[in-house]
Amino acid sequence: MKTKILLVDDEVDLEVLFRQRFRQSIQNGTYEFVFAQDGRQALRLLEEQPDIDLLLSDINMPGMDGLTLLDRLQHINPMVRTVMITAYGDMTTIRTAMNRGAFDFITKPINFEDLEATIQKTSRYVHQLRETQELKAVDAMKTRFFTNITHELRSPLSLIISPVDKLLEAPDLSVPLQQQLLTVRRNARQILRLLNQLLAINQLEARQVELVEQVGDLPGFVGQVVDLFKPSADIKQLALVYQTDMPTGYYRFDAGKWETILANLLTNAIQFTPTGTITVSLYQTSAGARLSVRDTGIGITAHKLPHVFDRYYEGDNQRIRANDSTGISLSLVRELTLRLGGQITVQSQVDGPPGTSGTEFVLELPLQRTNENETAPAVASPSLLVDLPTLPATPASANPSGTAEAPPLVLVIEDNPELREFMVAELATTYRVRSAANGYDGWVLAKEELPSIIITDLMMPRLDGYALIERLKADPVTDHIPLVLLSASAGDSHRLKGLALGADDYLTKPFHLDELRLRLRNLLSRQQRLQEHYRQQLAQPDSTTPLQTVSDQFLRKLYTLIDEHLDDSTLSVEWLADELAMSRKALYLKVHNLTHLSPVELIRQYRLRKAIDLLRLGHSAAETAYLVGFETPSYFTKVFREFYKQTPTAYVKG
Repeated sequence: MKTKILLVDDEVDLEVLFRQRFRQSIQNGTYEFVFAQDGRQALRLLEEQPDIDLLLSDINMPGMDGLTLLDRLQHINPMVRTVMITAYGDMTTIRTAMNRGAFDFITKPINFEDLEATIQKTSRYVHQLRETQELKAVDAMKTRFFTNITHELRSPLSLIISPVDKLLEAPDLSVPLQQQLLTVRRNARQILRLLNQLLAINQLEARQVELVEQVGDLPGFVGQVVDLFKPSADIKQLALVYQTDMPTGYYRFDAGKWETILANLLTNAIQFTPTGTITVSLYQTSAGARLSVRDTGIGITAHKLPHVFDRYYEGDNQRIRANDSTGISLSLVRELTLRLGGQITVQSQVDGPPGTSGTEFVLELPLQRTNENETAPAVASPSLLVDLPTLPATPASANPSGTAEAPPLVLVIEDNPELREFMVAELATTYRVRSAANGYDGWVLAKEELPSIIITDLMMPRLDGYALIERLKADPVTDHIPLVLLSASAGDSHRLKGLALGADDYLTKPFHLDELRLRLRNLLSRQQRLQEHYRQQLAQPDSTTPLQTVSDQFLRKLYTLIDEHLDDSTLSVEWLADELAMSRKALYLKVHNLTHLSPVELIRQYRLRKAIDLLRLGHSAAETAYLVGFETPSYFTKVFREFYKQTPTAYVKG
């Protein structure tokens, strides 16, 4: 990076000396020198060339001396730093220059090695100042952008929420339509809340958020906010308790910020508490008030706890709090707490004894008690719009079509409860559907049920989409299942990583439901064609031996086991399951998904296909019957005729 230096000195020979001394640095672009012979000329150059970084100035000059120039410099370009060059050896002049803002000084005769070091040091400092100024400008631009985009998006969101509110007032509204409209309103409000959070935290960082002191009953206000969340707690059958020892009366506090802090903490607590109690406590302290929110939920692991307030932090490829999709709600709580002059701490216990697991946030906030005659705005009631969470969806019937052949089983793994329930409800009209709320539960369910296809989110608690794919593809029981990845990230890196790990398809949120249906249909059609291919390998007598042509590693291993014990009439499904380290149910589901046959049918058809090869080699029907594990030639002939539509003898003659 080039450093532009203005040398101000009435000695003409000094210009020639500097050009010679710094010739190489000037040629390679490290330094650029501009020269002036007095302070007035220097001021003109500084006004005309704002990219000057460093001023080397003599003190004793005609017209305008160096000290006066130093005073004027702050009004023209405060980024420039000045190094004084003085022939005076007395400390009085030097101290005067330094007190007026000089960055450093050197004395004549000039020691150019010392000067070179001083220039480098000053240059680094100026460049850091410029970078800081640029970062501040970028931050200011970001804040303006977020402010503008928030205001721009509020209008269309209002045009969504208001008509939906109007439609919900209709008396003849059907229950299914009412549920869909409630989902639309709830998520539109959630978008608005996220926009407001994003705007608030950027304004806090830019120090554009002012404290708004109001007078009101703080204990009563906190109780009102807690009451707003009781319906949400009731739906999850959680106890929501509020306790306080603060006397009722009048306090000076910023109600809006208190409301935002408490709302974010309660939203997190309700989301991550499956059973138990959420306790909100407000206690009086010598410095003000202590506010705590404690839950008996899933807790936060120790290695993530120090980062719980870091914006966008991800640990083990998972959000600390899975519903905090933006990663800013707890960061906003901390910033607001600091803006109020307080402190916040968190403690958490994971997998402890009953009643001990959970998380507690504790805020120490300054507070001043006052009287109702104070000249400050009165505190209004909380302005939160709290939407109730949806009730758990009713499981789809095992066979919605009512046909003898059950439709394919689809496993939906999604941590957002509303999106998960919506997908389950929509797909249940065509498929059997199971669902899981995180990657780990989805992995367990996939091994138990062996679905025909899996739809999984990417960012989830306990086990993310990447780790889930790796586990499924590494397990011979589940490696055949097609996977569709859903992600809010549209970046190529996420898509390519998912596909590289073995995902069969990738959709970016928000996705079109019809597109998801089409992709599921195409993947299932591909599976059906593969099933037909494997069946034809067994059913066509003139085809190549299945063991030599099958591409699936699991079927190759299964065929090898059958082939090695082909003449054993007692060969059973249980024995095969033990050899493959699988349960009987898992073996049945795996074989059925790959071939659309049961294990018993597969064993029988493999024996019959091997019988064809033996008959071609010249073995009689009776010999072949025993070689492929049939106990009697008559039963072998009966089964052969049913499958190939001719007897073994007729096949040999043909």
